[in-house]
Amino acid sequence: MAQNGARKYDAGAAAFFVETLCQDADTLLRFGFAMTLSEEIAGRLVYKTYESIVPSLPELLNKDAGVIRLQLLRRAWELHHEMNQEGSSSENVLYPLLKPLDLETRSCLFLVDVVGLSMDEAREITKMDENELRRYLTIGRKRLLSFRFE
Repeated sequence: MAQNGARKYDAGAAAFFVETLCQDADTLLRFGFAMTLSEEIAGRLVYKTYESIVPSLPELLNKDAGVIRLQLLRRAWELHHEMNQEGSSSENVLYPLLKPLDLETRSCLFLVDVVGLSMDEAREITKMDENELRRYLTIGRKRLLSFRFE
């Protein structure tokens, strides 16, 4: 008889996954779109992020929700660089605004101006130095101020 490869977790760990980890799914999906410019690829990225975090579920049980959110965002950032996929078109209203910006600029804008992370938290996720992060934010904010939705 073949063994099931699924891991077994207690009810508390499963509840933690649903009640704590899944609360950041929308943030991860939006971050995924900012990085990939595709809802479909962003959805796959969120799935892979959660899939990669499940083995460390027991260690996450005692961590603060803010720390977990940073860990999820960092893991999504890392996985995006491994996947290296970007959409070529989208019906999303933000696509025309974000498409001309490079990955780093889009990501910095999202992390700092949308999620509201501190500069230090965004640097922890992206591994950028402070000047580099500020430069990307300046470029992105300048684009935001000059953009006209049609």
